[in-house]
Amino acid sequence: MNSTTLRHGDTAWLMTSTALVYMMTPALACFYGGLVENKNFLNQLFLSVVCMAIVPVQWCLFGYSFVFGPGNSAFGSFEYAVQLKAGLVAVYGEDVDDVTAYTVPSLSYAAYQSSFAIITPALISGAVVGRMKLIPYMLFIFLWSTFCYDPIARWVFCSRGWLYQLGILDFAGGLVVHIASGTSGLVAALIIGSRVQFDPDVLATGQTNLPYTILGTGLLWVGWMGFNGGSALSADGIAALAIINTNVAAASSMLIWMILDIVKGKIQRQSAGFISIPGVCSATVVGLVVITPAAGYVQPGYALLMGLVGGLIVYIFLTSKKLFFRVDDTLDVFSCHGLGGFIGTILTGVLCQKDVNSNGKNGALYGNPIQLLYQLIGVAVICAYAAVCTAILLLLMHFTIGIRINRIDQVRGLDNVAHGVLEHELPTRPPSIKKMKQMNTNAATIVPVDQ
Repeated sequence: MNSTTLRHGDTAWLMTSTALVYMMTPALACFYGGLVENKNFLNQLFLSVVCMAIVPVQWCLFGYSFVFGPGNSAFGSFEYAVQLKAGLVAVYGEDVDDVTAYTVPSLSYAAYQSSFAIITPALISGAVVGRMKLIPYMLFIFLWSTFCYDPIARWVFCSRGWLYQLGILDFAGGLVVHIASGTSGLVAALIIGSRVQFDPDVLATGQTNLPYTILGTGLLWVGWMGFNGGSALSADGIAALAIINTNVAAASSMLIWMILDIVKGKIQRQSAGFISIPGVCSATVVGLVVITPAAGYVQPGYALLMGLVGGLIVYIFLTSKKLFFRVDDTLDVFSCHGLGGFIGTILTGVLCQKDVNSNGKNGALYGNPIQLLYQLIGVAVICAYAAVCTAILLLLMHFTIGIRINRIDQVRGLDNVAHGVLEHELPTRPPSIKKMKQMNTNAATIVPVDQ
């Protein structure tokens, strides 16, 4: 690589963004963990964090080469396997002659894209809470990253990819990350089946670690500035625009969700406005998801609108889904990421503007309705491929090694079954007088059960 083409400011920003996006995976673990029962809390944390062990190894061995290496419009190659030639190729995997178009080293870009590859399969874990075997899950993460994520990222992120060449816009992963993981999560929930105690008509219970969810939401929000802002690949106005749009969309989605909660409470004649903590946290994520494909292509005013629209649609879907959508997608991976990514990708085709970003295109609102068609094609292709790929992988594993935890172990909880952790609970009844005497404790201080 010609060192004169590098800009230290761009490189520093991309490496900072890499750290921010890496932080999003443990943040996701906290977000998910706070929404599950105590008996599955540690397991849910692990399902996200273990992706940080599996995916970087796959990415170094051949994942990066499959996505950005020489090849055709559908698949890469093994030429950049084990990062052997990473210092000699351009950031998108083209010939070395094209390196002058970019201002960051290939290794920094490979590290940045690795963080995307890590968090995408981790998102799927929210759809299979408390019922998937540990070793099959880890094997699934490796296989899904290889056969599902890598081809999709090739098609959309690599300049040689056929969807990229078609003209589809996805600034930071609305298609590659959110629609792919959301669709795969839904398929996984369908194949693995519902939890033993699942009842769609009963309000979710056991969410006793909500402070973790609030913490995870905040960390995801901060990390998303690197997720979207870093996708500009330079420290410039587009990166600043992406960060502004990220914050505005998240805030507007959160705001409309709280308003809808209050209105719903008033309709149900509650004395005070009722605002759901899990709902507000989900609203923030929805706003971040919706703006992801458009972050560097639209004006901040449109980002505000996208957050409002996304928050409104997903809120309505979640409030009414028990009437028609009785799948045990435990933590609403499809609703928040699949549906949110769909809304964002479609609105990108309507609101994007070449005057905002010369590397983008005009949308339907600016005289280019064909862009909306391209975005719809992208959604259809990614949904279909992710669904088929996930179904094949899980069904093959189901009929060979088995993927579902048995009924008794589900009741016990995976913290105990998969990790050997015993949950200590306070006794429901005071200990007996005889037992307390054996423990050399003053029995007179014990309140009789009858009282």
